[in-house]
Amino acid sequence: MWDAVLFYHLSRNFDISDFGSSFGSGSLLFPLPWLGNAGRGNARMRIETDTLVKPDMVAVLERTHVSKDLHGFLLPTLEAVSNAMHGIEARFPETARQDGKVEIAISDINDPARIMISVTDNGIGLDDQNYRWFKTPFSGHKLKQNGRGFGRFIAFKVFKRILYSSRYEAIPVASKRAFRFDISKENELIISDGDPDFAHVGLRVDYDEPLEEWAELIASLDRKDIADHIGSHFLPHFLYRWLPEITIKFDDEDAESITSHFKDVFVQSEAGYFACLLDGKTETIEYSLTKVPRTRSFKNHCLLFAAGDRIVGHPRDLTNLLGQSSFSDEKDQAYIIIAVVRSTAFESRLNDARTGINISPTTIEEIVAAIGSIIQASENDQIEKIKRVQSKELQGALLENPILRIGLKGRSVSDYVKGKPNNWKAQDFVSNLAIERYRVSRDLSRAITSAASNQDDYVSKIKEIVDKIDANNKEALAEYVVHRKKVIELIEAARKYGAAGTHAPEDTIHDLIFRRFSDTVEKDYFEHNLWLIDDALAFLPYVSSDRAMHGKGRKKGDKIPDLAFFDDSLVLGDNDGTTITIVEFKRPSRDDYRFGDAKHDPVMQVIQTLEDATAAGGIAKTDGTHFAFRGVVRRFAYIVADIKPTLVTVLKRHDFKNDWNPDIYVRYRDNEQVFVQAMGYDTLIANAKKRNQAFFSVLFDE
Repeated sequence: MWDAVLFYHLSRNFDISDFGSSFGSGSLLFPLPWLGNAGRGNARMRIETDTLVKPDMVAVLERTHVSKDLHGFLLPTLEAVSNAMHGIEARFPETARQDGKVEIAISDINDPARIMISVTDNGIGLDDQNYRWFKTPFSGHKLKQNGRGFGRFIAFKVFKRILYSSRYEAIPVASKRAFRFDISKENELIISDGDPDFAHVGLRVDYDEPLEEWAELIASLDRKDIADHIGSHFLPHFLYRWLPEITIKFDDEDAESITSHFKDVFVQSEAGYFACLLDGKTETIEYSLTKVPRTRSFKNHCLLFAAGDRIVGHPRDLTNLLGQSSFSDEKDQAYIIIAVVRSTAFESRLNDARTGINISPTTIEEIVAAIGSIIQASENDQIEKIKRVQSKELQGALLENPILRIGLKGRSVSDYVKGKPNNWKAQDFVSNLAIERYRVSRDLSRAITSAASNQDDYVSKIKEIVDKIDANNKEALAEYVVHRKKVIELIEAARKYGAAGTHAPEDTIHDLIFRRFSDTVEKDYFEHNLWLIDDALAFLPYVSSDRAMHGKGRKKGDKIPDLAFFDDSLVLGDNDGTTITIVEFKRPSRDDYRFGDAKHDPVMQVIQTLEDATAAGGIAKTDGTHFAFRGVVRRFAYIVADIKPTLVTVLKRHDFKNDWNPDIYVRYRDNEQVFVQAMGYDTLIANAKKRNQAFFSVLFDE
């Protein structure tokens, strides 16, 4: 007797009498070793047995997703072909490739009410053993064949009516079997005594009465697309294993051989393997590449995942990675690269519906990137052609925008292009170079701002900065300086009297410095001229121009700042802080300022604006997001206006001083904790000229 036995009766077919007369029907008698030696052989316990309830396949299918596309529609057909190949291999273990045949027949292809698909093979058929396996969902037999035993159930996601018929060898005479399969019935197999419509040993499955949800797709089915899809689904068999003769026939047309058509198309051009980390374990991924002519069905480079020697899931488009949807051979014929990857690690991660492999998106992207690198190495001539075209397009863009050369940072165009994605167009390079140029110019401008703090050796500092710039970037820098000079000239022109004898409104100057009703979400560094006020202002992370704090239209009582600058920074180590800077423009030549009058006192106006901004706690950006003020610790304000007598009076009443620079009035207001500067347009222009004149002196010997 056993020391310990644990046994469950799991199947109705289990015959407990096989274990001898010691056991009663429906129960088991066990020795109880846990009672110790004294109880051995004496104590007995009666254990009742029961049967495991079979899976509720209707519920399982309800939770199974099938995509509403050609692949989803053909899933039952693909499963039937796969099962047919298993049957053929069982009947012809050594000659399956030569002797096996699978016939696919489709009638009324575009009629949802009448379409019928049948798959007939000459395999071993549904003999008694295979029939038992058929009745067992998720059988171990299927697992040994890299299957799941779920294919016959997935058909009910597409069709209502499914018929099986088979002839098989038996002793003493060959036998037959036919039945309708319907999982919605209590007894799912409705046996028929009819004869199969074929005379040879084998199996046929018929699918008809598709679900209504497939009607639209059925109406647009294309014969060639179906044949191509079936052929590509079994691509791994062309590359790694074998295929029987698979034919497809539409209505009364002649049958066409899918195998013969694709055996010369799906030819392996390269194979190998690479390592990949899956769930923390390094796995080996095998790959195979094949080149096929570009057609409507095979229109772009793609990556296919294989498990159980079949394609699983949808292709991953490699167009963006490789730069083009197809390549051209020496005869200028378009072709595409199809990559197939497989791994034993995929088998255990294959879902039951065989519609996908359970691996993370990150891992998939790593596999895609690895395959992309392999293809680019094998197709180096094609990639070089793409890079030459990209370089030519970029050269043309640089002729129109030479200032962008500063973004190359001394690299040649070809070297720069080599490190960028193959699918980039001229606009992508321009956008990237603009960002690179911004970064270079930002560093340059910061260096200039630092140099400007020491007036005595400003020019020598600028010369030191320029000497570090290479020839190409010096050319771009020169153009940028010329741009600044033109902007200064426009500001000067805006201050002159117009034909009507009036000054241009402050809005003109405002727009030149930073366009009104916008912010830095919409305008980047090279779309504004904040350097006119102060180079440092251009690098604050957020600028809002002539916009309310709530981001919407002006409401009654709103005080709208001309320019508002916001800067998150760290103060005293870990304390979050925000800098708020307000710039208030006044109309040139204005001379009607009055102390204490909210409409005529610019000092009161900037203070009120700062208080409103602080109280609001943030500002709504033009893209709908919010810029928060996390503890305002620094407040600055600029008043830009012609320094007329009435303005001087107002400034002096507010106790402003101009001791250190007679052209700039300053005051730190203790109560509001704000530092305010007031300067004239002439001072703003003169300072901007001085900062840029140093460049002209160094770059052009002026």
